[in-house]
Amino acid sequence: MRAEGILPIIGSKYDSLTGLYNRETFITEARLLLGARYNIKYSIVCMDISCFKIINDLFHADTGNLILRTAADYFKAKLNPRTAISCRTDADHFVLCVPSDELDMEQIIKDLDTHIQALHISHNILFFAGIYPIEDVHLPIDQMCDRAGMALRRIKGSYLTRYAYYDAKMREQMIEEQLITGNMEAALLENQFTIYLQPIYDPHKDTVASAEALVRWFHPVHGMVSPGKFIPVFERNGFIVRLDRFVWEEACRLQRKRLDEGKSVVPISVNLSRLNFYSLDLPEFLATLLEKYKLEPWMLKLEVTESAYTDNQLQLLDMISTFKELGFPVLMDDFGSGYSSLNMLKDMPLDTLKVDMAFIRELEKSERVAIILKFIVELARELGMSIVVEGVETQAQRDYVASLGDVTIQGYYFSRPLPIKDYEALLDKYLGSEKAD
Repeated sequence: MRAEGILPIIGSKYDSLTGLYNRETFITEARLLLGARYNIKYSIVCMDISCFKIINDLFHADTGNLILRTAADYFKAKLNPRTAISCRTDADHFVLCVPSDELDMEQIIKDLDTHIQALHISHNILFFAGIYPIEDVHLPIDQMCDRAGMALRRIKGSYLTRYAYYDAKMREQMIEEQLITGNMEAALLENQFTIYLQPIYDPHKDTVASAEALVRWFHPVHGMVSPGKFIPVFERNGFIVRLDRFVWEEACRLQRKRLDEGKSVVPISVNLSRLNFYSLDLPEFLATLLEKYKLEPWMLKLEVTESAYTDNQLQLLDMISTFKELGFPVLMDDFGSGYSSLNMLKDMPLDTLKVDMAFIRELEKSERVAIILKFIVELARELGMSIVVEGVETQAQRDYVASLGDVTIQGYYFSRPLPIKDYEALLDKYLGSEKAD
């Protein structure tokens, strides 16, 4: 077996860009390796890079190639050539076969981060990994890789977990994901998706201040599909971009309906999943929606998440500035969920912070949480931003949040997400039918 620590002569056995084995050679060599070392427990590791296609779109192809060669050089230097092998299968996909007791995934991820950061590319480039500890050495190598790939797909795009191990439950989840993916196009065409509205309440004025549009999926056979199941799948496969646009239009359609009926409206906030920020026509699409439904910009608030800030800060800031120029209010959703920073608040021209519900959940258990929440509210006020506190479910939580000043609340204490008909009834109860200015 050729030592992979030494750059081979490029030929049909090797990937021409990186010098690692190609997929076919890897399968052959992995089978030989497992057969020759039957007394050693091995793991298959599948790795790839977050948003690699976007990196190639934003930068010259040479930049993407440099990233791939850098990773390959690290694998050549890191892995023991006598006991481990590696390959590049295609695009940004790498596969390793490594003795399990030599596999330190934390260190590999850390080292890759260090090597890639040294390239000084102005984009957050992250490697993710799925690991299959080989239990049956007689399984086809392709099947082993598929299982590692299942683990990878469960966490790719996450900013909390960079690698995961395969287990039997993942196969069940993968089958469920395939059902979701197989039904998503028909669901959109057949209007199986709809929006629910969760009112946002002003405890000082005792009224509805705004609402958030949330998507729901009612399948004709399986009934209601949990957003917790289909949203992560759509974020991974990119369908979330089309679904978001459906939600935006439904929100605009509802606002126009109420105005035509002479009824009051409050702003409806809609989520902009981070993949939307790679659509260069995003501001134009939103502006066209306003024109189509003859709405004012304040009637549609745009919610972005903190995780979008970590992807490409300059692009996000430029997009938000464009939204502001068009008159859209911009909210930061899930503030404090793990990515917030004072630098972000300094740079981003936000109108509102939505404080993550994790703060409220810990409020009655921790004095420190109460202090932090009070600080966030005061900081936002000094920066000229309003505050929405999410996850308010009890009277005690409501009273504490109200004591912080001019703060609105969102949560089950006031209302769950409502079907359009019920939302309109609640809005009429609080606001009456006087037409908005």
